[in-house]
Parts: sequence; structure tokens; C-alpha cells
Amino acid sequence: MEKNLKIKSKVLILHPSLAPYRVDFFNKLHEKCDASIYFSYRNVPYLKYNQEHILSQLQFVPHYLDKGFDFRNRPIRFGIIKLLSRGKFDVVITSEFSHSTIVSYLYKVIFRKKYRLYTISDDSIYSSMKRSGIRAFLRTTISKNINGVIYTSNDVGLYNKTHFSDKINALELPIIHDDNIFRKKLSDSLSISIENIKKYDLEHKKIVLFVGRLVEVKNLDVLIKAFSKVVEDNCMLVLVGDGPLRQELVDLVESNNISDRVLFIGHLEGQALCSWYNIAQISILPSIKEAFGAVVNEALLGGCYVICSKIAGAVSLINNENGSSFDPSNQEELTEKIREALQKVVPLDSSTVSLRESKMPFTFNEKLDTLIHQL
Repeated sequence: MEKNLKIKSKVLILHPSLAPYRVDFFNKLHEKCDASIYFSYRNVPYLKYNQEHILSQLQFVPHYLDKGFDFRNRPIRFGIIKLLSRGKFDVVITSEFSHSTIVSYLYKVIFRKKYRLYTISDDSIYSSMKRSGIRAFLRTTISKNINGVIYTSNDVGLYNKTHFSDKINALELPIIHDDNIFRKKLSDSLSISIENIKKYDLEHKKIVLFVGRLVEVKNLDVLIKAFSKVVEDNCMLVLVGDGPLRQELVDLVESNNISDRVLFIGHLEGQALCSWYNIAQISILPSIKEAFGAVVNEALLGGCYVICSKIAGAVSLINNENGSSFDPSNQEELTEKIREALQKVVPLDSSTVSLRESKMPFTFNEKLDTLIHQL
């Protein structure tokens, strides 16, 4: 696809849904290629994002495969073969080892089509280890017989090549935002950050931030218990998100006598969310199950020090300079990581709140340009 600077490759993208952390990826592919982008759902099924806001950021017209049904919470959509037969695509990019991937693969083999087929896998090493049964069979069978699998890190790709098939062409693209675009959003939200510091009385405090759904896999009970052992009076835990465990977590905070040190903000998007990345000095992703964790990239772009679960794929973004990792089943280790991180940061001063330097170890364009030249 290096020739796309002169003649744009014709690309078909089949993806489940449109989430904020994928907007820059789809926009850039549309810019670089003649891309037709189709989604199976009109929103992420388990988290209803503000699609009107997301659509306003698109540089392309999205299409939807609305006909079909769901089987075990997975989309089975009609019309894929019609797209493949009429489109004369150079490249087809699907998601995971899904129905769209299977159909695209079988159609290519049976009718000897020449399009190059890739699939995007959000698996971490941990989730790769846990795959079993038909899903493991499909992963191994398909991944070694298509043109490539786009993993979230080189480490995940190497793991799959080593443990499942050395025939896999492992490519890399983490789930990350375009640095310039996201940091512009951070900059634009600074006034909201200052308002929040005053609203929640955060002046001269150290802020530990969690962003995500309030659900069991996020391991928030361990986070709250670990934070309760931190004795610094000037630190606050801010939970941005909502979900079925909210009241249970509120009760847990009360039982640990830290209600005055924990804030439940609720679900936020856009500038309202970005404002908290400007405020927090430390961000934590404590999940016991997490394919990647796009919030780690967002926090690093905001200049936060990140403490990341070793289970999450986004741990690949962490190095000795920008954060640390921990075993999410080890509450004592998390407490110690929080204590260490708090020693490295200074309390908030609203008069000096500004856009901090990004702590990302690489840029979106670096990774995407490398990928495009490999397709």
C-alpha cells in the first residue's frame, strides 16, 4: 500500500461499532486510502457513547450492516458477500476472528479473490492465553492463513507467533488517539479543569484518577481498599464512570471511612472527561480482565503517571519513566504503587494548571504510518 500516495488502495473495513478511541484510526485510513467503512452496531452495545458527538468528528460517511442477528452477543450480519463481490477491494480489514472475518476469508479462498485480508485483534497476552474451544481453533486456523493480524503490541504478536503458529504475519497498532487531536481537546478543556478544582475543593490536593465502567472486571473494590491504606490526607481518589456497582462501591467507601477522600463523578465524555486528565497527577487501571484499555493512552497524553494492571494490553505503553504495573490480585502491591507514585507528584495549584507534556513513548502517526506501509 506504499503506492497509495499516487493511487489510493481501495479498502473495505468491517468493524463492530464506533467508539471514541477508534475515530482517529478510521479517519486516517479514510485519508490515506479509498476506504468504505461498515459497522455492525450503531453504538457500542455495553456502553452507549454519545454518537452524535462522535459522528461530528468523522471525516467519512459511516455505513451500517443492520440486517442480521446476534448470537451469544456477537453480530451475525447479512450483506458481507454482496459487498465483497461488488467492491473490487485491494484490502479488507475485519475485527477479531468474527463472522465478518470468517465470511471474508472463505469468500477469498473459494472464489480465489486477490484482496489482502487482515484482522484487528485487541487481545492482550493474557486474553490470548485464555482463548479456548472454537474461538481458539478459529484464531489459529484463520490467523496463519490470512495476510496478517494487527495486534495492539509487538509483544502480543510475538506471543501468538511463538505459541500458536510461526506463519502468522503479526503487525502492530495500539488502540491510541492521534496525539495532536487529543491534546487539542485537553487544551480546550483547561477552563473546565480549573472550574472542577474549585467545585470539588481540590486545591493543593494530589489526585488519583480512575476512568471506566463501574463493573466487576474493573476491580474497583481492590482499588478502593488499596487507596484506603494510603494515609496521606491531601490525596483524593476520583472515579469517573458509571455502572451497576456504583452503590456497592459507595457503600464500600463508607465502610472504609474514606467518603471525604473519594469522588464519584459519573460518566463523562469529550471535554468534560478531558478536564480530569488535566487535573489528575496519577491514573490507575486496576482491571482483572482488559483486552487493552484506551484510558491508559488518554491519561499518558494528559501527562499523568499511570499505574496499570499487568493483565491489560495497554501495559505495553508503560515504561520506567511514565508509570508502573502491578498484579491486580495483589492489593498490598497496589497500595505500595500508589504510595510511591504520590511521592513523585506535587499538589494541585489551579493558578498553574496547564497542558502538561505527553508521557506517551511514541506517537499515533509513527505507528500508523508503519502499519500502512506493511499492508
